[in-house]
Amino acid sequence: MIANAEPWAELDESEVLHLPDIQFVTYCFQTFGLNRGIYNTIDQWLYGFGYRDVLQRRKATLSFLRLINARGGRERSGGILRFGKGGVTKQLYDFIHLPEPIFLSQEAEI
Repeated sequence: MIANAEPWAELDESEVLHLPDIQFVTYCFQTFGLNRGIYNTIDQWLYGFGYRDVLQRRKATLSFLRLINARGGRERSGGILRFGKGGVTKQLYDFIHLPEPIFLSQEAEI
């Protein structure tokens, strides 16, 4: 067992949303393969789109990451999400503007 490992499986979404920032980012990395740079891009984009409340942004971030994960966006060889140049902002735009079934059925451009 790794020292200081967080028991993510034991946390419900409400607890995850209220984690300190570094723990929330670590949760996103370990659960979805998200790195700090992509997290910052997602957080900034959602803030700029109008998600001013941090809990709303975190809920939207988790929803976005779950849907990307459902689409098979995680690269299995390294376990890291890869979007390509400009890909994360396009995926965020589609996530916000398209209904979930259409978003999920799009050809993966990640």
